Amino acid sequence: MLLDPRLNGLLELAGAGSRLGESEKDGMVFNHYVNGPDSKFTKMGWHTDGLRDIFYGQKLNPMLNVGIHLNNLEPENGGLRIIPGTHKQGIYQMLFRKKYFLDHDEDAEEIAVIPEVGDLTVHDGRLWHRVAQSNVIGEQSRRRVIYIPIIAGKYAPKNENSPTVFYQRFAGIVK
Repeated sequence: MLLDPRLNGLLELAGAGSRLGESEKDGMVFNHYVNGPDSKFTKMGWHTDGLRDIFYGQKLNPMLNVGIHLNNLEPENGGLRIIPGTHKQGIYQMLFRKKYFLDHDEDAEEIAVIPEVGDLTVHDGRLWHRVAQSNVIGEQSRRRVIYIPIIAGKYAPKNENSPTVFYQRFAGIVK
């Protein structure tokens, strides 16, 4: 799938020197959510993906998240919420507008991304975004999406021996 030449048409959106980050950042990620009584991770709090560059001591570079959606979603299914325009915010707002991963509340400016199966979406990783919890339970709550990053900046591949990023060690406590 990553070899499909149509994906190359998206690279210019992130600027010169952009590439698919198949072995960088988190690489290609397959998210599969089902809201149920035993679910452990049903939502993700507000965050920007730019925080990672700061933790790596790097310049904040463009990063786009390409989503390939495998389910039809309605707002009650939860899913991606973004705050438009926040990719243009200053560094202070990027760091302190919200409490990273701890804030889950709706924002008056947020919009829900409501895809249909097969849709491809692109959002800037510097946007404030979150994954809202589904209001429904069981099969009708199923959300599946594949994310592929488009990144710029210094090439920094990761592999199975790469260390876990410091802030990801706290993932178990931010529910």
